[in-house]
Amino acid sequence: MTKEEATDVEKADEQKVPLMEVKPTDKEVSDAKAKEADMKDAAFWLFMLFLASVTMTVGNKYVMRQWNYANTLTLMQNGTAVLYLGVGRYINMLEMKPFAYQQWKVFAVSSFFLAMQILTSLKALPFVAIATVVAFRNTCTVVIAIVDYFVFGNKFNTYQVASLAATTAGMILYAIQDINYNAVGYMWLVGNSVATIINTFWNKFYITHYTKELKIQTSYGVSFIQQVETIPIVLFLAIANNEGSAISEMAPLDFWGKFMIFCTCLGGILIGIAYPKCFSLVSGTSVVVASTANKAISILIGMYLFGTRLSSLQVVGLLICIAGSLWYALEGKRKK
Repeated sequence: MTKEEATDVEKADEQKVPLMEVKPTDKEVSDAKAKEADMKDAAFWLFMLFLASVTMTVGNKYVMRQWNYANTLTLMQNGTAVLYLGVGRYINMLEMKPFAYQQWKVFAVSSFFLAMQILTSLKALPFVAIATVVAFRNTCTVVIAIVDYFVFGNKFNTYQVASLAATTAGMILYAIQDINYNAVGYMWLVGNSVATIINTFWNKFYITHYTKELKIQTSYGVSFIQQVETIPIVLFLAIANNEGSAISEMAPLDFWGKFMIFCTCLGGILIGIAYPKCFSLVSGTSVVVASTANKAISILIGMYLFGTRLSSLQVVGLLICIAGSLWYALEGKRKK
């Protein structure tokens, strides 16, 4: 190419119309900002769920080791929840439909077992490791599935059966060499498991019946009824167990003891807010995975904070138990 030809090519290039920069539309910009905001909201509420979960496990154990008044602590926690729900209804922040006598009558049963779940869990915590509590709760999933199959005729696929078998095997491996074994703690956890299983089936039918089928009450309304009805139960138990000195015994507690009592009262409210928020912002699978991760982190924090030791066999059993429970939950979501 001659020098003149090269010059002509350069001039032609200069005369070409430059490519126009494609700008995103207002809708695309708006959608991108909304997606970014949703991601931030999801991260925030997943973190709130983590805080609430850790508070209600590690926090409760910390309190019960220093201030062993399970009924009074339950009264404070549930009383705080009633106050929140009541105020929320009064200012129209939380939707509740009109209450009827039949609703209070039906949920009196679940309120009793809810109170038993909370109390037995608190009673067990000073005696057993947090890992043991997690293992027992995962085993409840297996028992509930067995009852579902034989009593209610629910069917499970091969993967669900395998995941339940893994959960059971993990619990057996964990329990046969529990170096933190305590008969009293295990007794309370068995009671907790029984209350959990019964309450699960009672709520499974009636909460679905009232909130989804008949639609005569909201989930907040059901929670309000249950929490209110637990108050006289735990108050009676507190009096029967001579917990009248609980408040005076709180005074000598150090700052962290009092602070953790306060946190556990708020933790019950926060976990009730965080779960539905997380389900609305991310997939159900993500919430299940996050909840499982929270359990694992709570175990690690508990081991560090309370000096808990686990044998190698226990660690293997616990990992299998948690993995099996996670697998079963994820498989249940996929099946739907």
